Amino acid sequence: MSISTESTVGAEIDPVRLEVLRHGCIAAADEMKLNLRRTAHNPIIYEVLDFSVGVFDRYGRMIAQADGLPIFLGSLGVAVECVIADVGVEHFRPGDLYLFNDPYAQGNHINDVTTVMPTFDAAGELAAFAVTRAHWLDIGGKDPGGAIDSTDVVQEGLWLRSVRLYEEGVLNDSVWRIIEYNIRYRENMLGDLRAQVAASRTGAARMRSLLDRYGREQFDIAVKTILEQGAQRSRAAVAALPDGVYEAEAQLDDDCLGHGPLDVRAVVRIAGDELIVDLTGSAPQNIGPVNCGLPATMSACRIALKAFTTPDLPANEGDFAPLRMIVPEGSMFHARYPAPTFMYGTHLILLVDVIVRALSAAAPNRALAGHYGNLSGFQLTGVDPRSGRPYIQQEPEVGGWGAHAGGDGESAMIFVCDGDTRNVPVETMESRFPLRMERHALRPDSGGPGQHRGGLGILREYRIVDHEAQLMAIMDRAVCPPWGLAGGGAAQHCRVVVQTVGGTPDVQQKVIRYPLAEGTVVSVQTGGGGGWGQAFERDVEAVRRDVIAGYVTADAAQSAYGVALDPKTLEVDERKTIQLRYQAG
Repeated sequence: MSISTESTVGAEIDPVRLEVLRHGCIAAADEMKLNLRRTAHNPIIYEVLDFSVGVFDRYGRMIAQADGLPIFLGSLGVAVECVIADVGVEHFRPGDLYLFNDPYAQGNHINDVTTVMPTFDAAGELAAFAVTRAHWLDIGGKDPGGAIDSTDVVQEGLWLRSVRLYEEGVLNDSVWRIIEYNIRYRENMLGDLRAQVAASRTGAARMRSLLDRYGREQFDIAVKTILEQGAQRSRAAVAALPDGVYEAEAQLDDDCLGHGPLDVRAVVRIAGDELIVDLTGSAPQNIGPVNCGLPATMSACRIALKAFTTPDLPANEGDFAPLRMIVPEGSMFHARYPAPTFMYGTHLILLVDVIVRALSAAAPNRALAGHYGNLSGFQLTGVDPRSGRPYIQQEPEVGGWGAHAGGDGESAMIFVCDGDTRNVPVETMESRFPLRMERHALRPDSGGPGQHRGGLGILREYRIVDHEAQLMAIMDRAVCPPWGLAGGGAAQHCRVVVQTVGGTPDVQQKVIRYPLAEGTVVSVQTGGGGGWGQAFERDVEAVRRDVIAGYVTADAAQSAYGVALDPKTLEVDERKTIQLRYQAG
């Protein structure tokens, strides 16, 4: 998506009107988000917020977005471009709405369904698009919710490519029935689809209102100016970084089928106001579902770029003008049919961390150590004994972020690719599903030690109540735990522990269709963030406060930080502490 280099800033539109139109578009996206959240049927949307919305110009370039998943927003425009190419602009009509989830064209797995609704001006000319993307808990396929052991994309569910669900506002009943009879939990799933339709119509109506009020000419000038401003500020931020070649790599455990470790390698070149990410040398596409299409990889690179350039400003297409990518086709970052993609997020999360790690050499005071960097995906399925109806409870889990030159990492935060996504509140989970939360707490010692400590992961423990269930869990980073920077230590990685009644704990990383008897407790234990700086240089009183708060155990305070505490009073044993730190050099 190219951005015009001919500046119009301040020349062809009044600055006040420009800001009114800019924030009018942002408000349209915000209202789309509100309506989708309020009308969705599943907690994965209305609580977890696993969706994104935005408004785009007639070419598919992002004008404005609501806060949401960065991994969605970076490639929403690609879905719009594909619908334009597949259908043809001349065939769009007011009231049309298209469905799109092509895993190679938009990059995500097929559970992420995009709605694309064209918007027209008063003269009947195409002017913009209102777009949503939401995660469907089920879209058919061989297993409820998805399969981490799929070997072919066709096993993963219903594939929708530029399918017109509404034609001039009239529902296509045949398409609706195809969807209805190819998914599980159809009442809830179709409710979520209706919520996406409502949000799309909201965005289209608000954009039409702006067009009617200010006219097409002023609207187009405003869009062009907004995009050019984004490009200018982003290029200036890249140009401020030192030119050079920066490299980093890490490894995923496997492809969910035992093949691994999988290399993630990034070479980042900065030359003037251009930033090139070269992923040559990363693992080829896998037999298992750790693959994605190129647009999802673009989204991950855009997240890293935005974090290092203008993270405090709303994003539009222009913000990504400096980015160029080199991604070999046939790699897991540019997969080809029939590569499965259900676990597409796993390697993208790590990719963002790897790019940040590479750029830490260019801007050491702006980089974070590695974060827990994992979906921590977790799903329970079964039949609710209270209603006799099947249920699916699915959510990601939060973890620790890396420390930095300015301080400790944040604890219990969602991973970098998912923005403001969150886990399901205990009250919602226990009222909707036959599950009971036994414990929800920070995980001691999970943050990497350092002068600045990494953030902590969590412990979240579910008991199976009055029925039998099945578990799917997606844990990674055992091979390459979240790393430290500037001498900081690595953090603990994610894992899940299954505790049957009277049995011994069973530690798992990735598992599907794991049978759970009544009374079993499943403990999700997420990783922390890496530390920054030498741990023995951490302030002694800061270590003591961490022990009092339960963030660090007394044993770890002594072994990792060289701080000895009285086991009863938790007062610092100054003599022993000096001795420990002296011996460490």
